[in-house]
Amino acid sequence: MNKRKFTVKPPHHFLYSTLALAIAGLSAGSASAAPIDSWNLDNVGVVPNVVDGVSGGVSTIYDQAPVGSTAASSGYIKWEEPEGASPGLKVVNDAPAGDSGAQVDNCIMAAGAATCNGPFQSGKRFKLDRTAFDPIDLVFDLSTGSLTDGNDGLYRVFQKYGNNTGSALGGFNIGLGFGIGSDFIASSANDGLSFVNFGADPKGSEFSSVFAEGLFGEDEERDRLRGYFSGERSGFNLDWVNEDLFQTTGLFGGQYGYEALFGDWMSYSMAPDGYFYDDDGNPATDNVLMAHYDASLDKWIMNRAIDADGNIVPTAVGNEGVQYDSILDVENALKQQALVSGLVLATCPDVPVSGTACLAGTGEIEDLAKFNVTYFIDPVDFDSANQSTFTLRLSGSARAVPEPGALALFATGLGLLLGGRRRAGRSKTAAD
Repeated sequence: MNKRKFTVKPPHHFLYSTLALAIAGLSAGSASAAPIDSWNLDNVGVVPNVVDGVSGGVSTIYDQAPVGSTAASSGYIKWEEPEGASPGLKVVNDAPAGDSGAQVDNCIMAAGAATCNGPFQSGKRFKLDRTAFDPIDLVFDLSTGSLTDGNDGLYRVFQKYGNNTGSALGGFNIGLGFGIGSDFIASSANDGLSFVNFGADPKGSEFSSVFAEGLFGEDEERDRLRGYFSGERSGFNLDWVNEDLFQTTGLFGGQYGYEALFGDWMSYSMAPDGYFYDDDGNPATDNVLMAHYDASLDKWIMNRAIDADGNIVPTAVGNEGVQYDSILDVENALKQQALVSGLVLATCPDVPVSGTACLAGTGEIEDLAKFNVTYFIDPVDFDSANQSTFTLRLSGSARAVPEPGALALFATGLGLLLGGRRRAGRSKTAAD
């Protein structure tokens, strides 16, 4: 990512000098409710930008507050308008009821028009990308105010987590504490701040880490396409270390799961190319992945097709689809399939035509480098009068780039693009 100038809001003091005293003085019996007020930007540089005509920005997260000349960063949160807004993340208290199947009272989510209980795929997840291997510290201000009667005080975290390190990663852990960088102190047992443990078999809406359903999974309830690579969900297994820390314990997904096909968690630059189809001409929706490139075979492989009624249908899983020698061959095959239904396909125009299907072309399958993480934070019994902030720390481990997996889909690296939703490389997924 190009270096850019940035501005930082005036600091809210982290109270490092009184931190040890504050933690030592906490007890469940004397604590009071602590609503989360907002994302603290003292260690964040917010930079608006315009890429490919789409307004958005990047909020880089540093290990110092206020940010100084020696500050280092291992990640950022990004956003794109009109779905997202600066600075990319917001805290919502007393959330109104909505169309979501799993209603919550409060949440930490993407900044923008979406709400905690908004409809499916309304853009709730804040988009955090890791760029290096040190911890990423998100600091939140606590309030001494109160929530409405009946509010459970719990915060659902809607997060999307991407790898832009250039290396494959073996996993991650997420913990709670106070302070940032070398001053970080982990939250202790019974200090009133913790994650919510939903037991041995939590729902996906409670505690999960999964890749996009458009790639791995099947949602018959919403009548969605089966995942491009598999109808079985795939993602990271999660395990509790203690009430303030959870970690990954490997990947799941079966014969055609993520690990079986690709190995460790790929960086964007490792993601293979895909060929995409715009089925509706709507700039607010993502394009549909129809084929992928297998570098080991030097072939394009098509796992989806257009049927005689003009609908997109799955035809294969994993790497078992029809093979083609070139992008042109893929395009010609799609055109021939569409003609059977009376649909004439052409390359998508620069200005979308609503309701008109078209060939969107190639782009990286970026959803292979990121996934959804869902968990809850419980600050109900924390004493915010003594400590006005807490830190959500994201850590992880790097591994050597793995050898090609069963499908060897490591194609030419395209890097992270911050373009709009009309890019070819945005596949339709089942993200919140």
